[in-house]
Amino acid sequence: MGIDRDPREMTFRPMPVLTGLSLISLVILYMLGSWQYQRYSDKVDRPPPEADVAAVVMSLEIDIDLSHPGNIQQVYGFADSEPIWRRYAPGRVVATDEPVLVMVEATGGAMPVDALIAKLPPTIAFDGILAVRERNKSSFNAQDNPEQDQWYTLAPEKMWNRLALENVPRVAEPIIMTVRNAADLSQSRLTPNPYAFSEPIDPLPPERHFGYALTWWGMALGLIGVYVALHRARGRLKF
Repeated sequence: MGIDRDPREMTFRPMPVLTGLSLISLVILYMLGSWQYQRYSDKVDRPPPEADVAAVVMSLEIDIDLSHPGNIQQVYGFADSEPIWRRYAPGRVVATDEPVLVMVEATGGAMPVDALIAKLPPTIAFDGILAVRERNKSSFNAQDNPEQDQWYTLAPEKMWNRLALENVPRVAEPIIMTVRNAADLSQSRLTPNPYAFSEPIDPLPPERHFGYALTWWGMALGLIGVYVALHRARGRLKF
């Protein structure tokens, strides 16, 4: 004897493979949206990065060690959403005779431009900070190439050893750095140095992360709509 079903009852026969893939995708999309929303919340609540260095900025005058025969040590990074290579050279603070690894300028573009320390000006002056700024290496960073004086993680000790100099110095970072056009070094611009701060500055504003969160969550809702529509078209979802 069969069981009478209420004609108003919904029937649903999910497609196993599609359902499994859809659930996995929904979890991923939700997590991506939540991650971007968390970044939005963190940036909204965080004080401006300038507060991190306001108390330690000083006027620095640094003599560059032009007698050193080596190349400028170059470190890959980003500024103004553009890849750059920051150039570091050995020097000494004029007021204290303290040895430092000083960031003298940067060149724009994905490829570094070779340069000798001997071609730098003998003295540079800027408002900046003195600190040990060795950053944790990210698993996403490319492999350092010390033989070519190219680095993807700021590593003062290794860079100093590459220059065959004794004692590990502090790093002198200008608050405002010069970025030269790699194709024409006579052209340059001034821009805030994000690497003067204790942590790299993320150039994206909070609102951009909020938009990304809505995008990921919107894709999740769209996936649900496609899932329901496909099951209805196949007769596996009836009301």
